[in-house]
Amino acid sequence: MTDTVPATTDTTTDTTATPTPAPVPTPTPAPAFPTAATLPGTPLVDAELALARRYMGYPAMGGTDSGMQSWRFFRVYGFNEWRLRNLAPAECAQARAFVAQCQMLEAAIMNATASLDTERAAVWTRNPTEVPDRFVLYTRWRVQLCNFLGVPPGPG
Repeated sequence: MTDTVPATTDTTTDTTATPTPAPVPTPTPAPAFPTAATLPGTPLVDAELALARRYMGYPAMGGTDSGMQSWRFFRVYGFNEWRLRNLAPAECAQARAFVAQCQMLEAAIMNATASLDTERAAVWTRNPTEVPDRFVLYTRWRVQLCNFLGVPPGPG
């Protein structure tokens, strides 16, 4: 018995190369929480300023100078306003990240309160310290925002 190639077998090879498709870049997933690196460094807008004041524990600024009760007559309030409105771009991004983180933590507290009326359902058991634990974390981030801006936490 001899090893021969039958006459019907094509022994030629295809020399034309099939182009390989370029690799498709995988999009980088967005971080689960906001960071200064992912947020713009533009000045804070009025809504962000109001949120920052609130998270820092300071009262609403108001639209006009209304006399002796105005924030303008309190040294810390005025310094807070000056600082918020005069941040460098990188500082704006960091302040914006603190505000966004506080928003997320505040929403998590509100979501956790939805199950306060249920102690147990099927295999699920409510964590009795969830809301206080979340509030401590929220308060920690609020204080970090104050520390970042060099302002003591406000009375609120």
